[in-house]
Amino acid sequence: MTRTNEAHTLVLESLTEALLQLMEHKPLREISISELCQKAGVSRVSFYRNYSSMDDILIQQLNRCTDAWWGTFSQKEPDDFFREFWSSLLGEYRKNERLIRLLYKNDLSYILMEHIRECVCNSGTGEELDSYVRSALAGALFGLVNEWIKRGMGSFPDNFRLTGTEQGQQLGLVFY
Repeated sequence: MTRTNEAHTLVLESLTEALLQLMEHKPLREISISELCQKAGVSRVSFYRNYSSMDDILIQQLNRCTDAWWGTFSQKEPDDFFREFWSSLLGEYRKNERLIRLLYKNDLSYILMEHIRECVCNSGTGEELDSYVRSALAGALFGLVNEWIKRGMGSFPDNFRLTGTEQGQQLGLVFY
């Protein structure tokens, strides 16, 4: 990694951590860009070079949280994929509980909903049926995850399993 990349990564990490810290004490809508930059120790120019809004920081962090997981999980054999999907996905969200709870505390669950929609819908064929199936799946996934979060991110019914075939894995559950 070059010094420039290291500095850029440090700016992004600083802004993300500062925003999460601020959100622990006050609503996002009450946090100014100036306050965020001061807390992060970066300039406003650095903020605007990387983001157009504070929501973008949260979206990017959510993407980072799930990209690595999906890269590995999506390579599983179909039987393992369907058997392990919920425990693995919810485990990933549980690892990022701080972010998830802050989204919900600030009435930003739409960011998670949009994230799930983009993950499910962006890899489709664009054909009409495929688009509707992916949209329905995204809504169902968000509904289940949302309910789990509202119930405290605890247990999930052991007997709730995805069933399907390799075709179903490719059609309905390919996130990226």
